[in-house]
Parts: sequence; C-alpha cells; structure tokens
Amino acid sequence: MALSVDEQKKSFRVTAKATRLQAFNDQPNAGTQIAATICQDLHLPANSKVSVFWPLAEELDTLPLLNGLHAAGHQVLLPIMQGAGKSLLFGSWAPDDKLVEAAFKTLEPSPEQPRMTPDVMLCPLLAFDRKGYRMGYGGGFYDRSIAQIKTQGELLTIGIAFAAQEVDAIITGEFDEPLNMIVTEQEVIRINGVREPAP
Repeated sequence: MALSVDEQKKSFRVTAKATRLQAFNDQPNAGTQIAATICQDLHLPANSKVSVFWPLAEELDTLPLLNGLHAAGHQVLLPIMQGAGKSLLFGSWAPDDKLVEAAFKTLEPSPEQPRMTPDVMLCPLLAFDRKGYRMGYGGGFYDRSIAQIKTQGELLTIGIAFAAQEVDAIITGEFDEPLNMIVTEQEVIRINGVREPAP
C-alpha cells in the first residue's frame, strides 16, 4: 500500500534531521555567513518589517541575523504560536528585550510588545529544493501564515538553511507554499528569477 503524503513526509523528516545535525556540526559559522549575505547583499527595502525565528537545538544560529537586521534599521519580528491549526502572530523584537518561553522551548516576544505583519518572512526548514519548496516540521504554521498574509498584500519569503539541506525534490502537499528565495552559507537561490525589491 502506498504511503500517504503525510506518512512520506514523516519518514523524510527523520533523514532530514540527521542531515541538518551533521551540517550544524560541520558549518559552525553558517549563521554569521548567512546574516552577512542577507544584511549586505539582498538590499531589503529600508525599514522593512522582517520576521526571523529564534534558533532551537541544531537550527542555524539566527542571532547574528537578528542583530544585523536591527542594526540596519529594520523592524525585527519574532513569530508567536497561537496553537495547533492556527497561523502565527508576529511580535516586535529588539536586543535586550525580555522574551518568554513558549511551545517547543522557543522564545517569543512578551505580550506587551506590538504585533505586526511582516513584509519579509525568514523561514526555518528541514530541507529544500530549487523550486522553492521547504520541508517544515509538520505543524503547517508557516505555510498557513504565508497563505494568510499573501491575501492581504505582498510578502517576500526567504528560507535560510545549510547548503547540505538541499534535496532534489521536496514531497509536497496541497497546502505547501513555495518560497521566493533560499539563502545558504554558499549562495542565494532565487526561485523563478525573483529579485528582491530595490532599496
């Protein structure tokens, strides 16, 4: 009997997590390299609202990126979980802000911080392909949020990953949202010739 898409994804994630862990150990400076590329080379519009995820376990270190975007004058946001089956909210972040622990041991802005809608969303992933598809963690939070924000206006979506996380093709389902761009420590992959807006 053929496996369902969800079952195929679940099996794929096991291998993808092992690959990412190896890349995490092999490329300790990848987060700094990616931060430099995004902050210096992508020419994001001035004062953009940019969501970045707080790093967990063997995820890329996003702290250089958080600090670099803030120093460049962008409004940095962190995602806020609302629960299973719901899209993300996004709260303001700045260095030295007090964060609160949330689901999956991630950190989120405190309830007092303003909620905003990002212009640019930086997405975590377990694997990616050159069509812009990402393998997420299975909750659908980012796909759901991307789809919702795009109904309200434009959104630039960027996956950040170790180069070793690239695969030939991601297993996709009905609700998977392709990214506009993927940035690794080695290159910027623009999907279908997309170009970031001029500053």
